[in-house]
Amino acid sequence: MASVANHYEHNTQVLNTLNVGDRVKFTRGVYKHWAIYFGFGQIVHMAGEDNDGMGFTSTHFFSIGGQRYNKAEIRIDDFWKVAGNDKADIDNSADSTWNALDPNVIVDKATSRLGRIKYNIFFSNCEHFANWCRYGKRISDQVNGILILGALGAFASQSFTAGALLVAFFIYNVVKSDDKMEE
Repeated sequence: MASVANHYEHNTQVLNTLNVGDRVKFTRGVYKHWAIYFGFGQIVHMAGEDNDGMGFTSTHFFSIGGQRYNKAEIRIDDFWKVAGNDKADIDNSADSTWNALDPNVIVDKATSRLGRIKYNIFFSNCEHFANWCRYGKRISDQVNGILILGALGAFASQSFTAGALLVAFFIYNVVKSDDKMEE
């Protein structure tokens, strides 16, 4: 349990240095959960019906055939409730690539979506939401990384059609990234 104690000390330091509008990344094993810092020890994030990260304990991890289902909500929660035993970090690394919006605009965008929202792991997940709030871009590096790896694997196994489809899906995901966050 030393790592949990270390996470507590680390997360305390993170919480004390967060600024309104920062992206907060919670490392949850094989995936990351993303949120926006609201202030006063609170974050705005996309939460699943069963848990806060749409993760492996949820019965709704994937949507079927790309169909979006009402199984998530945007809500404000206490930083510690969402962090749990996981490590949190401030991650505004995309600021070097994209222009971050004004912190008040970021929080306004985040809170404008409070309530139920449709979830889709490929087009509308917590990372899409956090990036849309901070940068106005709906993009998920986690999803894009998986698509690229899948395409490379498909090409390596000489499945040109599967690889081409994954590349096309990746390109579509990037092109669609500036779209308005859907309800």
